[in-house]
Amino acid sequence: MRNIILQYSKDMSAGRLARGFDHCNRVYHLAKQLEDVYDDEVLYAATYLHDIILAEPHQLQSAEKAEAVLHEVGFKPGKIELVKEAILNHIPEGNPAFKEAKMLHDADILDSLGMVGITRLAIGAFFWKGAKSIISIIKLIREYKDRAAGHLTLERSRKLAKEKIEFMEIALKQLEKEATIVEPE
Repeated sequence: MRNIILQYSKDMSAGRLARGFDHCNRVYHLAKQLEDVYDDEVLYAATYLHDIILAEPHQLQSAEKAEAVLHEVGFKPGKIELVKEAILNHIPEGNPAFKEAKMLHDADILDSLGMVGITRLAIGAFFWKGAKSIISIIKLIREYKDRAAGHLTLERSRKLAKEKIEFMEIALKQLEKEATIVEPE
């Protein structure tokens, strides 16, 4: 069953840079660091299927597609509802109510922080928001960082985020400095 979920995630996200399979894989491994005891079946399915559809609202579209896929592979019906609920609430403004949902939520945010986060968000700023300049990309990254970091739910997440956010501040200041060089008069 795990192999089918993994392959489906790879197939659905092939060729994507910011919300592709690499992102889902990082989110799963980040999430596993956040709690010691959890239902790995729910976490695995939720993390690998949380971004399988990009059409907005992507969390709703992905949750519905995940439900169909999990029914097809014989996933336990009660656990399908948990996976669906976790996917629905993985966005920063989500309201995850149980451990695995909180783990997905926070790991998804953590993967949008640090150097990977800067890279993902720069790609996203262009593709998702139509950013036309480096300065507008910097602005969008700052806005996301400030908004998302305030939504972390788990203590371990906040500890992991601290170093990533400090790095982002330094990198964004440098990027802004380099992007605003003007010709001498």
